[in-house]
Amino acid sequence: MTISPRSSATAVAAVLGALLLLGVFSAAASAQSNRGVQGDFSAILNMHTTSSAVGPLPGVRPWDGRAQPGVSIYRSIPCTGLAPVNNLSSDLPSYGGRVPGSRAPSSMRAIPFAFRVVRTRGGQRAIRGFSELVVCKLGPGPTPDPDPIPDAAKPKIRMSFIAPFARTSGETAHFQGRFRISGGTQRYAGLSGSGTISGYVFCLDPQGCAATGGQYRDGQFSLQGSYTDRTP
Repeated sequence: MTISPRSSATAVAAVLGALLLLGVFSAAASAQSNRGVQGDFSAILNMHTTSSAVGPLPGVRPWDGRAQPGVSIYRSIPCTGLAPVNNLSSDLPSYGGRVPGSRAPSSMRAIPFAFRVVRTRGGQRAIRGFSELVVCKLGPGPTPDPDPIPDAAKPKIRMSFIAPFARTSGETAHFQGRFRISGGTQRYAGLSGSGTISGYVFCLDPQGCAATGGQYRDGQFSLQGSYTDRTP
């Protein structure tokens, strides 16, 4: 059997065309995989110091709303604790529900939320600090108690922030500023993001600050921002 030059050229052209098409699809798939995920998110978290729904918390130091020296440290209660926002914290851990098997909102804890009082370039007093946001679980329902995975072994999202503050009364100090996400552990190692942080510290005791020696033992903060993870 003899193959004509024209048939051979046609076959070669067909093969080259197929390879070119395959390359286009491969490039598109690669671009899609490199693009990762991005979106907007919100979060609400509670934080405490020397007293909480589960008793004393370790390594905490309440703030008095002034230029207190040293580091003030708050913590959310453990993932198994019953809190007003237990298992109702944020759509960030699930990337807006994109993670298979997840459902927004997901439970998240600030362990710790630590800061110092500083002066900004404009002369404002602000709190500057960091937080490790522990992702309790991605699926629906409460965290099992006892939890087979301790908080220390759960994935974490790392965040830093700076927020000017003001004591609005003897019972409350408010803060509002900016935060930045810079990675984390496990799934969140490649996560980045930024946005606004707003919150307040207060005296949860029924007797108010008179029972706490003027210390704001409890607080709440919210995050509004955007995120990107190119390797989710």
